[in-house]
Amino acid sequence: MTTPAQHPAKPQPSMLRSAGLVGFATLISRLTGMFQSRMLAYYLGVGFAADAFSVAFRLPNLLRRFTAEGTMTAAFLPTVSETEASAGEAAAKELVAKFLGTLALFMVFLCTLGVLGMGVFTGLQMLGRIAPGASLHDQFALLGEVLAGTRSAPPGLGLTTVLGRIMFPYLGLVSMTAGLAAVLNLKGRFGLPASVSTFWNLAFMGFSYTAIRLGPPSWKEPAQATLIFAVAVILGGLVQLFMLWPAFRTMGYGIQWGLFLNHAGVRKAFRRMAPGLLGTGIHPINVLISTSLASQLAVGAQMVLFNSNMMGEMILGLFAASVATVSLPTMSRLVDAGDKAGLRDSLASALRGTAVLAIPASVGMAVLAQPIIALIFQNGRFDARAVQWTATTLAFQALGLLFIATGRITAQCLYALKDYRTPAYSALLSMVVNVILSILLMQPLGTGGIALANGLASVVGLGFLTLSLHRRLGRLPFRRILRGWLAMITAAGLMGLVAYYGGRFLDVFTFQGVIHASLRLFPLISLCALVYLALLMLMRVNEARDLVSMVRRKVRLG
Repeated sequence: MTTPAQHPAKPQPSMLRSAGLVGFATLISRLTGMFQSRMLAYYLGVGFAADAFSVAFRLPNLLRRFTAEGTMTAAFLPTVSETEASAGEAAAKELVAKFLGTLALFMVFLCTLGVLGMGVFTGLQMLGRIAPGASLHDQFALLGEVLAGTRSAPPGLGLTTVLGRIMFPYLGLVSMTAGLAAVLNLKGRFGLPASVSTFWNLAFMGFSYTAIRLGPPSWKEPAQATLIFAVAVILGGLVQLFMLWPAFRTMGYGIQWGLFLNHAGVRKAFRRMAPGLLGTGIHPINVLISTSLASQLAVGAQMVLFNSNMMGEMILGLFAASVATVSLPTMSRLVDAGDKAGLRDSLASALRGTAVLAIPASVGMAVLAQPIIALIFQNGRFDARAVQWTATTLAFQALGLLFIATGRITAQCLYALKDYRTPAYSALLSMVVNVILSILLMQPLGTGGIALANGLASVVGLGFLTLSLHRRLGRLPFRRILRGWLAMITAAGLMGLVAYYGGRFLDVFTFQGVIHASLRLFPLISLCALVYLALLMLMRVNEARDLVSMVRRKVRLG
């Protein structure tokens, strides 16, 4: 009989194919998300209503990383996998039903608290709008008077609070959706869960467009339009949940409503979630801090950061999140089998597989930030000044995307090892660094300084995670990872030169309409991709050959 050490598992090809499926579904989601963002930009621009919507929408989106695809999935999925391996499928289905039922009651309670306390949350996020130019002490004092009812709330703060109360229940809907998606992922169903965001975008746009077009002219005004968009957020959350429910039920799973904290598996999953609340949320916590600090800057800064962060998340979602989604089940099985060699191999493949696309995407987005932002957002109330502001911020943000992506996958490996404390400690360290750097950099660089601080803080957090993982696994495949990264960075740097000078030649940095920009920008991006891939092939990077082989298979099948 062989042991895992003698014949280590080779899950990488399957994992990368699954990541490709998730990546494709995520690409469709991001593309529809761009149209959704373009709709927001058209009606809201970068005024106080845009800031109000971005802050209110960010609150449930921050917490979803904790209760949804972040900590909950990282704690829930390995626990279900363990239960199924040790006690059988029936026990795993019982755990799923009772855990999700308990989670549902918890989300009802949390959403109720969030709606009731929304004034405090939005007040902290919009602190700089209460008394622009005043000291922090005076701003907090005035906020206390607003909350006590002795002073009227500024227009932006009042609107943000109303929007937050409408949208906060979205947290419960998306958390339940993530629970269903985790079960489908465990069973190898990756495509449908990765597609639910597309349905959210379509539902959001369909409802919003219909309501604004059929409603009175006043609904086109920014403040009124935000209320329609807030309702559309909830509608999209319902659509997401209903899209996964039939597949979830067809596989024999269900939800048992109630509080089942006496169930051993449920307790274990929630216990694992507790220290991971910060661990998985390193990036969104930094984003929330950044949003609050941005209220000290000019009106529109929060919407600029929102759009810049959305573009960064597009890269992270396409390449990091897709690999992380399929790597957690793979790594969990390797840990359960005691196969450390396979785990190290899987980690190296995941990190290189993410970097091979995340690195050139970050470089390309930094170099071509201005024409990309103009193509997506410049219309209606989103003018050339807003484009330049957002593009500058995005260029700074792109510098840290590789480290954020690497940190997410490294944290997944620690979760597979049932280590939920180390990512939490890393998050605390990263938050402290982010606050310090944001305060230091926001004055000379504005929103670009805040975006840069997020990336630099992620480097510190990643260093802490890496040292801890090195102690757990004995050794890490540093040479294999760094050798691949060096080749990818070199190729991406040369590709960046092609993007810059090609952009100058094709005049993509002057926006003359969507058609003009598209006819020049998309061929340039295609050329850059071919140059990057050709350079990797010359340097004999395995991931490039895998990409070419995958494309060839798709062409033959087509």
